Amino acid sequence: MKITFRTFATLSLAFSILFISEVNAVLTEQQIESARKQMVSVIPNGLKKCKIPGGVLVVVKHDKIYITPFGYTDANKKTTITSDTLFPISSGSKNVTAFLVGALVDAGKLSWENKVRKYDKDFFIHSEEFSKELTIKDLISHCSGFKHFAGDSLWAGGYSKQQTINAFEYFKQIPGDFRKYYGYQNVFFGLIKTVLEKVTGEKYEDLVRKYLFNKMDMKNASAIRLGYETSRWGHIKYLSSRFNYDKKRLGLWGALINYVKEIFTFKPKAGVTGHAYYKDGIVELPEVGYFHIYPATSGIAFSATEFAKWIQMLLSKGKYGNNTVVAQETFKKITTPVVNMKKIKPTDDTFTIDRFPREDLHYGIGTFIAKYADNGKNPKNILFHMGGTYGAASYFVICPEEDIGVGMIINLGGTSHTLFAEYMCNYFMDLCFGYSKKDWVQAEIDRQQKYKQIVSKNIATLLEYSTPMASSQKYEGTFESDIYGELTFSNKNGKIILSNGIKSVELTHVNGNIFSFHDKELLINFSNVDEYVVFYPDANGDFNTCRVTCFGEENTIFKRKEK
Repeated sequence: MKITFRTFATLSLAFSILFISEVNAVLTEQQIESARKQMVSVIPNGLKKCKIPGGVLVVVKHDKIYITPFGYTDANKKTTITSDTLFPISSGSKNVTAFLVGALVDAGKLSWENKVRKYDKDFFIHSEEFSKELTIKDLISHCSGFKHFAGDSLWAGGYSKQQTINAFEYFKQIPGDFRKYYGYQNVFFGLIKTVLEKVTGEKYEDLVRKYLFNKMDMKNASAIRLGYETSRWGHIKYLSSRFNYDKKRLGLWGALINYVKEIFTFKPKAGVTGHAYYKDGIVELPEVGYFHIYPATSGIAFSATEFAKWIQMLLSKGKYGNNTVVAQETFKKITTPVVNMKKIKPTDDTFTIDRFPREDLHYGIGTFIAKYADNGKNPKNILFHMGGTYGAASYFVICPEEDIGVGMIINLGGTSHTLFAEYMCNYFMDLCFGYSKKDWVQAEIDRQQKYKQIVSKNIATLLEYSTPMASSQKYEGTFESDIYGELTFSNKNGKIILSNGIKSVELTHVNGNIFSFHDKELLINFSNVDEYVVFYPDANGDFNTCRVTCFGEENTIFKRKEK
């Protein structure tokens, strides 16, 4: 056949179209189902190896949902997890809060760029100058300029919101970081709740239901304490806590009728028990209000069914079925980078260097924005958020260009929480995208082992030179700092007792003037680590200063209070 220029051009165009369609081909349902089936064989063994009682995997292909529960709600294996079992999604709540704010922006209730003081004239944190400058967007974009997790030690220590806010007066901003670089925050996100309630006159949990959950038929989702949803007595306590609010809204008789109606129509929901690593095993954690000190930060609970709907909404760019959850322009605003994450270390295991190119890591409004790549090759644009705190962990990620989303929630977590949920979602994406093979279960086991080795090395350093403690009476007294207020050390039968006025713990002598305690004995959260108290002798051998590792904001030194 004689190949003319026209024939050559036609063939070239055909091959080009074929090549382009191959490169831009969206994942087929068969590919997704194949990847999901492989995960179904991987996850049970991974849960067992990592001592996690249970979890649920959610895969979403636009309008198709695949839900696979694993394991049990509790360590005693009494109840199996189903698609309707409620899990706290912890910091995944930040993404929900961002969309709530977006929905209120769409409703004309507030504006992203307006100062917080416009809506809450009493708003104050850190300084008058900073408080006047802060915008709505600033509060929920991790761009405050403070170090990661600023104020979290007060939250974990059981200090009140007001005490935590007051402490920020003594915190230092990182020069040049405000509105430029990422510094992960919980307290700032939590403060948006008060602002939204002042703007609307409605409670946070009611706003979430009205503007988000109702539009997405998320009947099982919750924005109140899990214990309020899973027991009748817990729900009565919740109704009592909001009775005065309902009385203002509905009048006395209306509130009473609503109270009685709610009691008799309430049906307890199935929920998980939280767990944490403890020594060489795991321990069940009592249900506490820890998540709900800052519900806008960590107070949302989803079942797998609701989790899937949330991922569907994200894939549809703010729509769910025929309902608009947020306008397209608002969705774009939420998912556009606000701050750069270049300062994330290469060794940060949350954002593994072989999958997350540092130059493409950003945070938007309640949303991480990144590229996910195979050692720099074949990058995919993704949106995601993780969550991990007291007893639970969650992760979701969507890849709009492939029209695919995946999420996992597990009932084990802590401050030094497992990354199992993140790593399983990474595993799934690797299978879908054809990335180089990586054993993500083993990666999590290796990560935990590395952490244990670091802890063991630190302890060995403390014990390198063995010296006796001083007389126990010498450590007694009240010590104070601007940030935490007073700590009291007392003597009980030769043992030193530490109290922060909220909880008390008996200290164990380690070496010299160093003592230890397990964080679960003093803190509200539970990260399964030993904390340390170090007393420093002055020139006269008296102990007038000390450090407590769990209360270490701004390298706090506690000084003996003068009598």
